[in-house]
Amino acid sequence: APVVLDGDLPPATVADVAAHLAPAARRDTPPAFADLLPARRWAATSAAGLSTVVGRAGRKPVTVAFDDATPHWLVAGRTGAGKTVFLLDALYGLAARYAPDQLQLWLLDFKEGVSFTEFVPTERDPSWLPHARVVGIESDREYGLAVLRELRRELNRRATVLKRHGVTKLADLPGDAAVPRIVAVVDEFQVLLAGTDAVARQAVDLLEELARKGRSYGVHLVLASQSTAGIESLYGRAEAIFGQFPLRVALPGGGGVLDALNTAADALPIGAAVLNTAAGAAGADTVVRFPDAYAARAELARLRHELWRERPAGSAGPTVFRGYDPARPDDDPALAALRPGVGPPVALVGRVVDVANSPASFTLDATPGRHLAVVGTSAVGAEVLRAAALGFGRQHAPGGARFLLAGLAAAVDPVVDATAA
Repeated sequence: APVVLDGDLPPATVADVAAHLAPAARRDTPPAFADLLPARRWAATSAAGLSTVVGRAGRKPVTVAFDDATPHWLVAGRTGAGKTVFLLDALYGLAARYAPDQLQLWLLDFKEGVSFTEFVPTERDPSWLPHARVVGIESDREYGLAVLRELRRELNRRATVLKRHGVTKLADLPGDAAVPRIVAVVDEFQVLLAGTDAVARQAVDLLEELARKGRSYGVHLVLASQSTAGIESLYGRAEAIFGQFPLRVALPGGGGVLDALNTAADALPIGAAVLNTAAGAAGADTVVRFPDAYAARAELARLRHELWRERPAGSAGPTVFRGYDPARPDDDPALAALRPGVGPPVALVGRVVDVANSPASFTLDATPGRHLAVVGTSAVGAEVLRAAALGFGRQHAPGGARFLLAGLAAAVDPVVDATAA
């Protein structure tokens, strides 16, 4: 039988159907990373706060801020929910909008991952994000505590600056005294607060102080974790700290940062998050789709290199702490700087756990009792003695000092041989 095909639909009908389906299609499709970026780089000022686009709610871009209303963020989501992706989207968005003299990033990662590795120079890529001042990769708890102490010192410095100029807000400082806002991100912060030891107790005290005072001095915290429940050191203190975090970001599995009666995050797909600006209370929720930063690696790299090339002249790279990388005296600039006859002889024994990576040294002068002992069952003690011997040797001309090396256990023979060589 002959078949007669229908003709084309009228153009007006096609347009009507497309217009009807488009909102749903846009709502279900995550935005592109380019949608988060401003038209012009570094055109914004941070005097009154920071803001960036993190995604889209339906067809509308969603902007989040660090300001008086939302000074700190609390982010939660189960493994694989996109927590790190969300953080990268936000950090790159901020870095594209604000110049390094408007924004500093202090970044701590407590999980065994590479969340912030791309912000620091590596052997493969010498670039870094110009805004990054401190980056901890696989940070240990002692280093995290040192960073919090340095942030508190920064609060005190800024308080002095404000008093000196007779103002109470960063926005009121004169141009020659302006200071950048600081965004400090602590990923998997529950590791820092684990247990009830001295480190955990001091970290809780510092976080509470930073959360209370940071709003006034332009220091903003982002605490991210898989869960905020069951942290022993926070018993009785959680509300005092988390109450200072009005902006809650709940990814799949992260509904614990919302009010117990708020179920907005219960059925979220991967790539979506609930943004709540009322400390998790129901009724202040926005469901946001955000880009997959990992899928946009090439775009992120291009942006990072663009910002790096535009960095201010003389900019230094960030201070980097790599928890997986032991100190190596042979590569230590402090060791290379030692010279004969320059100051009293010192023994280098490692690095202080602080933000500046300061060398740890012990003066070996003529004062009675100037001896060095390393006590413990680990063969690492021999490495400490090797570092001290190498540094002491660099401070004496050949023939100016005599070293007697005694390896009394077979396990340290390689260290003794390397020291002698």
